[in-house]
Amino acid sequence: LIELGDREGYKQSLEVTKPGADGRLGEQVSDHRTSYNAWCQNDCYKDEIAQRVIHRLSNLTGINETNSEFLQLLKYDVNQYYLPHHDYIHTEIARQQGPRILTVFLYLNDVEEGGETEFTSLQIKVKPKVGRALLWPSVTDDDPLRIDARTTHQALKVRSGVKYGANAWFHMRDFKTPNKNGCQG
Repeated sequence: LIELGDREGYKQSLEVTKPGADGRLGEQVSDHRTSYNAWCQNDCYKDEIAQRVIHRLSNLTGINETNSEFLQLLKYDVNQYYLPHHDYIHTEIARQQGPRILTVFLYLNDVEEGGETEFTSLQIKVKPKVGRALLWPSVTDDDPLRIDARTTHQALKVRSGVKYGANAWFHMRDFKTPNKNGCQG
């Protein structure tokens, strides 16, 4: 997956902003998020290794692959981070795919120092280790439209080395068909 990210081309990660008049979410560079990312679409999505990972994630979660966004491949260099945030996006409740309900984060390498994922409310820090995966809910069990605030998290600064990872976000309903058809509002 690291090589696929290199092929796709890592670019400055953007932060989601409030929707515009047309209902589409915006994006902007932010000092809250300093990593680089590449989206595993097109050739990357068709790649045999990517497909094996995508299907394993679907089997792991029990959620159809069409409900997942395309993998977001991440690269954090020294001193890069992502401040406390939540993967739940409130405006997605009204969209065809519904909100993000689960996140799976894959660690793609060992990091010399730093780069932990910290769940601030739960007081849990997870050290990056190749092959390790984290799975957490974005919504509550009793109301899958309500944010589970306990899973606010951050990527701590990489102190030495580089950190590679991948985000897999699963939605309540089919994400890929509306995305393919340009339905974003």
